[in-house]
Amino acid sequence: MIKPELAEYVRTMVRGDHVANDAVEAKLDAEGWDGLPRYLAAVFFLAVDRRFGETTGRAEVIAFVGELRAGLANGGPEINAEAAEQLIMSIIDPSLDYSMSQQMIGRIQAATVQKILTEADLPDNELDAILAEAVTLSSRP
Repeated sequence: MIKPELAEYVRTMVRGDHVANDAVEAKLDAEGWDGLPRYLAAVFFLAVDRRFGETTGRAEVIAFVGELRAGLANGGPEINAEAAEQLIMSIIDPSLDYSMSQQMIGRIQAATVQKILTEADLPDNELDAILAEAVTLSSRP
């Protein structure tokens, strides 16, 4: 089962609510981040699918990753451009493989989710629906 705090953590991150995000993060630090990799992967899948669909070309992904990395230049996590492109393209075309560390995957997924869902400026009900669908996806055996 996915902890409800994981969805709340992503919500506060997307909304830029730093105070609430810090509070959720402190709670998760105390209780454990169990389920985060599965949940983050599900949110990443949904966000990338929403943003790019199934027909986006590599050039659009390269441009997106360039913008993503530029936005992280002032204190964000360092992500490898080629790895980010590969991971995003693997959602668009599931036949593609990628090879990178779990740490890099997590960084790319978190940064991509934040960028896509923040820029989408979704109403609360749409953001809630995505986060709930990610809970469902990540709860499957």
